[in-house]
Amino acid sequence: MNLQQKMNQTMIYIEENLSNPIDFNKVAQIINCSDHEFRRMFSFLTQIPLSEYIRKRRLTVAAVDLQNGDKVINISQKYGYDSQAAFSRAFRNLHGLTPSNARNKEVVLNSYPPLTFKLVLMEGIDMENEKQRVIVGGHGDRYGITVDMDQKTIHQTNEQFWTTKGNDIIGCLALPLYGAFISEDKSQLLGDLTNQKVLDIGCGTGHSLLYVGEKKASELWGLDISQEQLDKAETLLSDNNLKANFLCSPMEQECGLPLDYFDTVYSVYGIGWTTDLEGTFKRIASYMKKDGTFIFSWSHPIHKCVSVEHDALTFKKNYFDEDWYAVKLDGDTISLSDRKMSTYINALAKGGFIIEEMIEESHEDLIEASGSTFAKKAAMMPVTFVIKARKL
Repeated sequence: MNLQQKMNQTMIYIEENLSNPIDFNKVAQIINCSDHEFRRMFSFLTQIPLSEYIRKRRLTVAAVDLQNGDKVINISQKYGYDSQAAFSRAFRNLHGLTPSNARNKEVVLNSYPPLTFKLVLMEGIDMENEKQRVIVGGHGDRYGITVDMDQKTIHQTNEQFWTTKGNDIIGCLALPLYGAFISEDKSQLLGDLTNQKVLDIGCGTGHSLLYVGEKKASELWGLDISQEQLDKAETLLSDNNLKANFLCSPMEQECGLPLDYFDTVYSVYGIGWTTDLEGTFKRIASYMKKDGTFIFSWSHPIHKCVSVEHDALTFKKNYFDEDWYAVKLDGDTISLSDRKMSTYINALAKGGFIIEEMIEESHEDLIEASGSTFAKKAAMMPVTFVIKARKL
């Protein structure tokens, strides 16, 4: 029996004993290690303490019992609470409402589903035998594996992702937003685009180009790795009586874009996908007129190192680790690298740019409008950065 099967057996045992005292020595015997070692392994793999997982599972199934008409006092005793009051407090902390209110089957409860462990294969690599790493994000942490930076493989992986499920999983991030909690409406980085020739790097479905087109730019150009994305962009612009020139190519490769041509080049959460940052910046500079404006945004490097756990910030990743990694998102794989801020700045300098402005503060009005846990994180530290540079 392999590790995956043993871990799933422990989950089955716990699930079958939610209404009974759980023998953690028996749990440890299933996995063939000590109780302490199992707790540490469980916490590492799931990013939640074992006791917390069991508590949330019990309160989840307790909600089902409530909606089936069971008495609160009986349910509190069933799941190991010393008193009805203690159960009610714990229930309200998880679900946001009292046990009596939870009897209404139309209310929304914060259910916590049972865990199942699954061995994930990415690019033919067994995760049990490779370096695992936490991937910090805006909607919870994930796990990936460190991979070699093979440009062709990474292009194929990421192109496939954006051609199939990219928008469904990640969504469509576009102007006037530069990313989480930073907007052009407040930043005013683009300036007057009237009669300007504009290029969008990683244009996706064209929503940023639509925004720019409505600002009276004279020419719209879009570059993306996925033809599927470009087809959507062309349809969007056509439906809004706009036209653009589109090219399908990785941003770091020669693609036929005109040289010394563009007044403004921008990229909204696109640059981070390149396998050659310095080379990409040099290519972008070659497309631009002297003194042209280049604006790009990406996830802030420090954000990719820190998680929110129990209303506290916890470092999960080495800031200096720039290795490439592969991670599964709803069945598809992406490959990325988390670069240091100095890596972006130095690559810009070598590419022939001078930085005019950098924004990393989240806009308070956007934070207040969200009210999410991610917004609370954004109030304490940068989650997005935007750089405005000028070609020398």
